[in-house]
Amino acid sequence: MKMFTFALLVLSLTLNDAATATEESAGEDSKSLMRDAFLKSAQEKKILRIGVVDCIVYAIKKNSEIKISRIDPKLRDDDVRVARSEFEPTLSGDYTLHDTSQKSTNLFYINDSKIRDINFNGGVSGKLVTGTEYKFDFLNERYRSNADIESINPYCSTEPIATITQPLFRGFGILVNRADIIIAQNNKKESEEAFKNTVIDSISQAKSGYYNFAYAVEAYAIAEHYLERARELLEINKARYAKGLMSSVDVLEAEAAVADREKYLLDAEYNHDTSEDKLKFVTNLVDDPEMWNARVDLIDKPEFNVVPVDIVESIQAAFIYRPDYQSKKIDLRNRDINIKVAKNALFPTVDAVGSFGVNGIGDNYGSAFDRLTFSYKDWIVGGKVSVPWGMGDRAKFDQSKWLKAQAILELERLEQKIILTVRDKVRAVDIQYRQERVARVSKEKETENYEAQRERFSAGQVNTHDMLDYQDKLSRAELDYTKAVVDYINALINLDKETGLALAKNNIVIEERKGGEITCATTP
Repeated sequence: MKMFTFALLVLSLTLNDAATATEESAGEDSKSLMRDAFLKSAQEKKILRIGVVDCIVYAIKKNSEIKISRIDPKLRDDDVRVARSEFEPTLSGDYTLHDTSQKSTNLFYINDSKIRDINFNGGVSGKLVTGTEYKFDFLNERYRSNADIESINPYCSTEPIATITQPLFRGFGILVNRADIIIAQNNKKESEEAFKNTVIDSISQAKSGYYNFAYAVEAYAIAEHYLERARELLEINKARYAKGLMSSVDVLEAEAAVADREKYLLDAEYNHDTSEDKLKFVTNLVDDPEMWNARVDLIDKPEFNVVPVDIVESIQAAFIYRPDYQSKKIDLRNRDINIKVAKNALFPTVDAVGSFGVNGIGDNYGSAFDRLTFSYKDWIVGGKVSVPWGMGDRAKFDQSKWLKAQAILELERLEQKIILTVRDKVRAVDIQYRQERVARVSKEKETENYEAQRERFSAGQVNTHDMLDYQDKLSRAELDYTKAVVDYINALINLDKETGLALAKNNIVIEERKGGEITCATTP
């Protein structure tokens, strides 16, 4: 037997090791395939054309933070089910066989006493939202004795009986008894607000990443034009030098400018690639073995579209749509419930108890059941009183009030923070709006001035140094205008984030699917 047991143990360990080895091998194969896919994609030249909406979809589709936040509402939904289970009925049943043999103590029966008592009972019990506890039992007994003095031997008895216990003070009331359910439901709502906040953050990061990359693309194009103008000037200077119309110093100055602007172009290229990688990161494209190394081509170019912004409307929107503010209000409602429950716990326990049943006895269960009438009743009416010392309950009640006071202060502090933050974001939108106007005028004037100076340079009225300076001013003006447009767009993105309107502005809907799963989807 020992050898057989040992053989089973060895076989079990061998199978477990084989299964573990198989799983590890499968895991290594999966990693190897993933690694090969990334390496293969690195050798391919791919172009990914995406717009702002595409980035938003990518950002919310495979975002790990969103996946984590999506689970929490499901956990809170299970908490609601657990709280509701307190009011679910409980079925019960028992069976006992009691056999007794002992010396008789009865003067009329001198033989040894032998008794067999069989009990099998069933019932259902539970609790109502009013605090009422109910219990319905169906009691059955079969009794047999060797004594001759029993009129019915053996006999069977059956008794249906109902028992009700109703709290009159402590534990009375629908709110007190449903408190755990309501709090669990509120906690689920809080988790849904937290999920919204995570989605808003992801949307905002994706849009900002998109437009920051758009700025890097424009900056690279401006750097290329910056270099082309210097090269064009160098060719003109070389031609004039060959004709003896210009000194070698002008040629050297133009060559130095070309070299310096080639370095500037390399810096712009680095910023371009870095911004592209950041966009891939916030949109989770870095996790895609097919697209992680693709060149991103933007469909939507940054355009300046004026959006009217009102500080009062923005603050009001924040108080309606901000997830963290709604979550704090939900928490305050939970504090109110906890106070009412703690206050109820200060009352003494005074319960009214009553039960009623009928019984019947016969030589079998059928006859016993037939004799169930109101002539043979079994009823109880009474009460239970319990008065605790109450120091602990009083401390819990005081604690619940302090926690609510703390929650009110936190809510007021959050309201102040929202007002200040939204005002700052509205101010930033206004500043960036005016920055765009100034930068646009500057760009237009620098463009006009550069074209005029080119004509003067062709006529020999402007030297090389001044011409390079005019080119530099034009490129800075072009870059400043692009930055002003992108900064204005980012200011609007930040305002939508702080007011909680990012979901509505980007047509994102948070919905609860079958099974309690919380997810988000884009709408046309």
